[in-house]
Amino acid sequence: MSPAELRRLAERKLVESGAMAADADRLRAEAAALRGLLEPLVTMSREVWSGPAAAEFEADVVRHGSRLDEECGRVIRIAAELDERARLLRLDATSLREQASVAEAAAGAGAFPLPGGVA
Repeated sequence: MSPAELRRLAERKLVESGAMAADADRLRAEAAALRGLLEPLVTMSREVWSGPAAAEFEADVVRHGSRLDEECGRVIRIAAELDERARLLRLDATSLREQASVAEAAAGAGAFPLPGGVA
């Protein structure tokens, strides 16, 4: 692989890294927006009605709210995994750039010719 190809691959990895980081940020924002979304329903229902049906409604809201919060936790963990993958892609890109620089330096010193000429 030529230094130019290494640099192009490094750039693609950086672009992918940026996209993953953006996806992770979006997931975290969505999870934050969903957390506690149902809690105000309990307060509102207490202001409007009472009795067994109201109590059942409130229990359902609390149960579903708890499940929603668990899912938000999962989404946040997935976002953290995306962040880690993005970090690894950035490390790969750095390594590829370093390899390209080493190959160019070696070619410049006459150690070996670069495929397709100097890039």
